[in-house]
Amino acid sequence: MVKTKLQPQRRRTSEPRRELELTCMSNLLSSTEERVYFKDLLSRFLFVSAGWIAAYAPGRAAEELIGKTDFDVFSDQHASTAFADEQQIIRTGEPIVGKVQRETYSGRADTWASTTKMPLRDERGRIIGTFGISRDITAQIRAENALADQALQLTSQNEALRKLDQLKDEFIGLVSHELRTPLTSIIGYAEMLSEDRLGRQDADRLVGVIERNAQRLLRLVGDLLILSRIQSGKMAMEFSTTDLAGIASNATEEMRPEAQRKHIDLALSATAVPGFAGDPTRIAQLLGNLISNAVKFTPDGGRVEVRLGMEGDQAVIAVTDTGMGIPAADRERIFDRFFRTENATRQAIPGTGLGLTITKAIVEAHNGTITVDSGEGRGSTFKIYLPLRGLPVLDTQHPADGNGAPGLAKSVSRRMSRFGNVGDPS
Repeated sequence: MVKTKLQPQRRRTSEPRRELELTCMSNLLSSTEERVYFKDLLSRFLFVSAGWIAAYAPGRAAEELIGKTDFDVFSDQHASTAFADEQQIIRTGEPIVGKVQRETYSGRADTWASTTKMPLRDERGRIIGTFGISRDITAQIRAENALADQALQLTSQNEALRKLDQLKDEFIGLVSHELRTPLTSIIGYAEMLSEDRLGRQDADRLVGVIERNAQRLLRLVGDLLILSRIQSGKMAMEFSTTDLAGIASNATEEMRPEAQRKHIDLALSATAVPGFAGDPTRIAQLLGNLISNAVKFTPDGGRVEVRLGMEGDQAVIAVTDTGMGIPAADRERIFDRFFRTENATRQAIPGTGLGLTITKAIVEAHNGTITVDSGEGRGSTFKIYLPLRGLPVLDTQHPADGNGAPGLAKSVSRRMSRFGNVGDPS
C-alpha cells in the first residue's frame, strides 16, 4: 500500500524535473555557439543549436530544420559520410570521437571540423538516435598545412644545398685537375727550354705546347669569369649585325685539327641566313662549346655535323654527333652548372661542367632556346633557335649628347637590353 501511494508522488516530482531539463536544454541550444545537434534513428534532425545553424544553415530557423537531414544542408558527399557514421553508431553503440573531416557545401568554401558523435539513449538505455558536437578547426588545418608546406620547402632547399655542396666539391676537384695538368706541362716544357742543347726546331715545338696549355688555362679562367657574371646577372652583351654563317665556318675550322687527330669527319652545311642583332663573340663561344663537346665525346672515326638554316623568323643551328650519347637520367641536368654526365665521369673525359651552362645563358640572352635530342649509344643533336631581329634604327633627328654623339647612339649594347640580359661589363 505504501508503494502504491508513493508512485503518484514520484510522478509529480519528476514532471517539474523534466520540464526543468527541457527548459535548460532549450536555453542551451538557443544561445550556445557550439555546434550541437540531436537526430532520430533515420538521421533526421530533432534539435539543433544556434551555433549549428549559424555555421551550417545561416538564416534558417531551428523549427524549419526539424525532420530534415544533412542532405538538405550539405553536399551529397558530406551528407552520405555523416549518415554512414550515424548508422554505424546506432548499430554498434560505439561513439566516434574527434573525427576530423572536410565539410563541403554547395556555393560555399569548404571548411574543416573536429566532430564527436554519440548514441542518443532513452531512460531505459535504448538507442533512439544520435547526437553530436563539432568544432571548426579550419584555421588550425590551414596553419598545419602551411607548416607542412614550409617543412617540405625547407627539406627541398636543404637537399638542393646538399647537392650544390656536393657539386662544389666535385667542381673543386675537376678544376684542380684542369689547372694542374696544363701547369705541369708548362713547367716541364719551360724547364726543357732552359737547356742550351735544344735546337731551334725543338724549341719552337716546346713553345707551341706551352702556348696551347696556356690557352687552355685562359679558357678555363674565362669560363669561371663568365659563370660568375651569369650568376650575378652582369654578363656583358655587345650586340651588332651578326654574320652567323661566317661564325659557324670559323668555329668549325678551329676544331678541325682536333677532329682530324681523332679521324672524325667534321662537316658544315649552311644555307643563307640574313644578318641579325647578336653578339658575335658570344655566339662564337657557344658554337665553339657545342662543336668542342661533340668532337670530345665522339669516338675515333665518328662524325660531327654542323648545320645552319632558318625556320620562319628564326635562325637554327644544329650540332649532331655520333658519340656516346646522354643517358635519359642525365638529360634534365646537362645545363646545370658543374654537372657532368655519368659516362663522362666514368670514362675520365676532361671537363668542368660549365660549357653547356654558359651556352644556354648566351642563347637565352639572345631570347633564343636550346634543345637536345640524345640517347645512350646513339649520339646527340643540340639545336639552337635564335630570333632574327635587326638592330634598332638610330634617331639622328635628336640633338647630340654631351659627347657630341646622337642622343640615342650612346651604346648599342645598353640599348639592346630587350634582346637579352645586358649588364655592366664589370
